Amino acid sequence: MVMIEPSRPPFAVDFPRSPELDALLDAFVQGDYRRVRSEGRRLERSAADENTKKAAGILIERTNPDPLAIALLALAALLLLVLGGWWITQGKPPALVSPSSPAESLQH
Repeated sequence: MVMIEPSRPPFAVDFPRSPELDALLDAFVQGDYRRVRSEGRRLERSAADENTKKAAGILIERTNPDPLAIALLALAALLLLVLGGWWITQGKPPALVSPSSPAESLQH
């Protein structure tokens, strides 16, 4: 069985070739972002080549959550809290209306 090497993401085409950075890119392609963040920080501090440091920083940055998604999630949570608080303080049960008997409705 032949294993096909995963291709580099388009943003990483110009990254320098090094075994550590290639391992991080493989982890990124496979979706192992925890490994990318932990080993990427280590590589960013210890790499001798400045381009490798920058590439590791870019990989770490790519695993951070999207700021727009965080803002929308916070807005949805705030809306849920406001509507829930309003319902708790202002909400009332529906008025109880006793069903009228058919005989009473005929008398009116």
